[in-house]
Amino acid sequence: MKIKSTRLPLRRLSKAVLTVSIGLIVSKAFALGPHEIALVVNEDSIESILLADVYKRLRSIPDRNIIRVSLPKAVYDGTGTDISPENFTEYIWKPVMRRIDDTGMRAQILACVYSCGFPTRVTTTPAMSLTGLTFLRNKIPDHGLIEQGRYVSDLFAGPTTADAVARPSAAFDVLRNKLLDLMPFPAMMLAFIGDRGMTVGEAIASLEKTAAMDSTQPTGTFFFAVNNDVRSTCRHWEYAGAARVINSYEGQVAVVSTNMPSKENFPLAGFMTGAQHVPVRSLEMLPGAYGDNLTSWGADFERAAHTKVTDWFKTGVISSGTVVEPYAIWTKFANAFIFVHYLNGCTAYESIFKSVSCPLQILPLGDPLCNPWAPKITPVIESSSGALSGLADLSASVENENPKVFLRFNWLVDGVNVASGRNFVWDTKGVDDGRHRVRVVVKHQLESVRHQAFAEIEVEVNNGGDN
Repeated sequence: MKIKSTRLPLRRLSKAVLTVSIGLIVSKAFALGPHEIALVVNEDSIESILLADVYKRLRSIPDRNIIRVSLPKAVYDGTGTDISPENFTEYIWKPVMRRIDDTGMRAQILACVYSCGFPTRVTTTPAMSLTGLTFLRNKIPDHGLIEQGRYVSDLFAGPTTADAVARPSAAFDVLRNKLLDLMPFPAMMLAFIGDRGMTVGEAIASLEKTAAMDSTQPTGTFFFAVNNDVRSTCRHWEYAGAARVINSYEGQVAVVSTNMPSKENFPLAGFMTGAQHVPVRSLEMLPGAYGDNLTSWGADFERAAHTKVTDWFKTGVISSGTVVEPYAIWTKFANAFIFVHYLNGCTAYESIFKSVSCPLQILPLGDPLCNPWAPKITPVIESSSGALSGLADLSASVENENPKVFLRFNWLVDGVNVASGRNFVWDTKGVDDGRHRVRVVVKHQLESVRHQAFAEIEVEVNNGGDN
């Protein structure tokens, strides 16, 4: 249920429980949360603005987390795919970092999401994807590490051989707490609009489908189609181990076959193969599923050949592909254990980056926050009604709370972390009079995948100008 909190102002009298406000959804759980991403928009592109506005609404991303940059036509004309390293630095990287620092969110922001309206490839030597250079925080590594796929991401959980064991699934905040200043800046793109891409309407429809899948706990088939193409054989060693783990999950089925999936396998919860072309529309796949075909030019939109990542996302399937010839090096693509991370409740974002060893030339595309297998968490904000002044008391709880599960409560005002704990005594004199958004984020603690959900209310502050 949604409640318009603009009609329910708060004051420190008459206790009332508010679980939702200003039309925002609160009952979804994430590993990575909406307040922890930077949504980057090209303000010179109408399509970029429109798609970002839709995603902001679907995912309840705070206004403060929206970063607007301007790309002159001489840098990016909206139809090409390339940008130079110098122009990436000047027109994208510096403005994004400056905005994050100016808003005091350096410790809060864990990942980057590009709307459409951006180039996909940076003309380093060899070329890197826009998301790859962002991942490395604008530091270009040695030529061989990129081309040969020898760079190893600190987020990669393995395995690296058929006999090895993958490390546990983990949310970005857990990884950041371990890596500290060495934490990279994972990045995804919502859509590519242009030749061999998709329309804004198609992108919006897919994002709406994937958002609706959160916490639905779907069941389906994870299908690995094998063949003699090097695109397939380079990943064969991964499949048996991943399938064995997937089959241990109740209701889930993993199949490794020399055939393509048929109706008896549908719906597909995930799909991997190696081929230039895949009849994506003939596959009945769940929205929010991940699929790829490890092909040379999946995200090289200047070439007409090969199935594109946008072909997958037109059907609501999250995918990734390289922006240049990858030479069938498995480290540059998602490992089959991506599906295990997804089933453990990681977001699509975290699942991809836990499974790609060398993410420097790959472009992940789709809904980063999609989280079909997250548990359902419903936070509740309790406060008084009426306008707030002076010290305001707020508290939070979780519906049907399990006393054995340790929870952490963080409070944000207008998108900025301000306090922790179930109870929040807010000195409203620290903000201007008027409307403000108060959000409580509840996280499962003591787990490597810290699922979280939030409730948000809009409140009226009135200290008579005495701030």
